[in-house]
Amino acid sequence: MGKLGWLGVLVLCASLGLHNGSRIAPTPLIEEFRARYSVDYAGVGAAIGAYTLSYAFAQLAAGVLADRLGARLLIKAGLLTMAVGSGIFAFSSSYPLGLAGRAIMGIAGGMIYVPALSYMFSAYDRAERGKAMGMAQGGIGAGIVLSILLMPPLFLLFGLSGAYAVYPVLAVLLWFGLTYGVPKIQPEARRTGGSIWTLARDRDFWLVFMGFAFVGMLAQVAVISWMPTYLRQTFGYSVAEAGIAGAIVAAGLMVFSPVFGLLADRMQSRLRVMLVGSVLGLAGFLILLVAHHPWLAIFAGLLVSAGMAATIPMQIVYAGERFAAIGAGTAVALINTGGQLSQSLDGPFYGTILDLGFGFQTVWLIAAVLGVVRIIAVLLLKEDPPA
Repeated sequence: MGKLGWLGVLVLCASLGLHNGSRIAPTPLIEEFRARYSVDYAGVGAAIGAYTLSYAFAQLAAGVLADRLGARLLIKAGLLTMAVGSGIFAFSSSYPLGLAGRAIMGIAGGMIYVPALSYMFSAYDRAERGKAMGMAQGGIGAGIVLSILLMPPLFLLFGLSGAYAVYPVLAVLLWFGLTYGVPKIQPEARRTGGSIWTLARDRDFWLVFMGFAFVGMLAQVAVISWMPTYLRQTFGYSVAEAGIAGAIVAAGLMVFSPVFGLLADRMQSRLRVMLVGSVLGLAGFLILLVAHHPWLAIFAGLLVSAGMAATIPMQIVYAGERFAAIGAGTAVALINTGGQLSQSLDGPFYGTILDLGFGFQTVWLIAAVLGVVRIIAVLLLKEDPPA
């Protein structure tokens, strides 16, 4: 397990799962949050997007600090901040206060996500980094699956506040696990001659940042975030049925991430796996355009989720290796900012499309067009040969 034992890997993966699970957690119950806050879809989307907007900037600062102060310290601070923000969100019926709680949660997520990945990047050598990031993404997938699957029944049993109270409790428990189960390690050494200005003049940086991370994530979250609502509106699924279906879709991220990570290590190529994931995602978007049966739509969503399992971990590894001159944490944070900015647009952007009456077919068409753009971007990228 590199420089980590199984306990360390479990705590870090669970922390990543907490971050992404809490980010996606409101999506199975969008209708219920509309009633709680007395807002439309765009309003609920803005509350969901408040997490990703604050996270986009927080993780950028956290990536820089992780290379200088150490990742473990930032993760611990992030878990405590998550406990505060998720507690506010769980128990507030006020829309502005709920919005603030989500924003605090996003700041916490930024202090968890990139430092945790930077820690794992430093704990494994190049030959095992695909596997390491695959495990990390598997933890993320597990958090998403459990959140989508468990929030509806927890809501039916305990109401909105009781269901979402699990997140501050988990954050505190993981803080103890990190404190006593994860050792300190030195960050990956930076190469000489690197600077943000040099990176800004690198064509590949902009291809990954805009063409792959930003565009690709904006396409993917259309499916992951809105699938439960789509199934409820289009096929009459109940809240519990939509939650189960959403969990099945998100399970692709958990199941396939370690597989694609191992494949990237075996092939000694990140770009080939990124291309495979992009093609899988596009296939899912196109199937959704013609799907007239719920299980075909769920299968299409699973393809998109599998595509995420191939693209998200590999863009992290690619960025950390390709732009290592500025530090792995900084490089990962910069590229990840592209994806997170698009996620912050997901709720209000697609929510507005639905509020205007264009329907889910328009959402899937936009995702398909974005999927084509991402494939073009990855085909234009260059990859450093293995050492």
